[in-house]
Amino acid sequence: MNTKLEMYVRQRCRQLNQSLAEICRLAGISRQTLYECWQGEKQPSLNTLSSLAWALQVHPMRLLHMVFEKTTLQREAQTYTPGDCSAFIRDVTHPDGALILAGTRFKKIWALQNVGNTPWTNRFLRCLDDEVVVFTKSGDVLNLAPNLQPETTLIPVPDTNPGDIVELEVTFQAPNTPGTVLSYWKMSWPDGSLCFPESRGVWVKVTIITPATAAGLISDY
Repeated sequence: MNTKLEMYVRQRCRQLNQSLAEICRLAGISRQTLYECWQGEKQPSLNTLSSLAWALQVHPMRLLHMVFEKTTLQREAQTYTPGDCSAFIRDVTHPDGALILAGTRFKKIWALQNVGNTPWTNRFLRCLDDEVVVFTKSGDVLNLAPNLQPETTLIPVPDTNPGDIVELEVTFQAPNTPGTVLSYWKMSWPDGSLCFPESRGVWVKVTIITPATAAGLISDY
């Protein structure tokens, strides 16, 4: 059970003077769906988390962190080995908040380290994005700015020995609409099961700007 997420949702309800039922109505989800989010029986979709975040008036990444910190693997673990561990080292390109010109392509690179004692073989970095939809107070669908489009949703991880650092890259197509967009990724086996289900994973979160905005930024220097 994700007690941290449950406590946070209940705290936000008190701060907003809203009941759980009202928050579910605003988010367009059922009470059962909300309970499933923190009971850990199944992983909530980005659609659900985004809608819930909108109702709670918080950024979706706040909920994402709490959910994926406690995510458990529901299918049988393929080859979980004690001492198998990964660590995020740095954003080689485009750290959180980087400015990207609308409609352009850019390359995101993460540096990860094998900090366990098990060599990495036959693994992938898998995109866990979903179509993000939120709802207005009247229940209508609110169309957000289009999200990032990765060139591929599956990045092969080179064989990596314990202690080694590997750089993984993917090319994204930025949407034409300004706004903050993100894409979330975790390491998996070929069948899609997660290698490190309780890890935070990695992501790219950038701000899309128009050519006019970019020209204004340049003129300020």
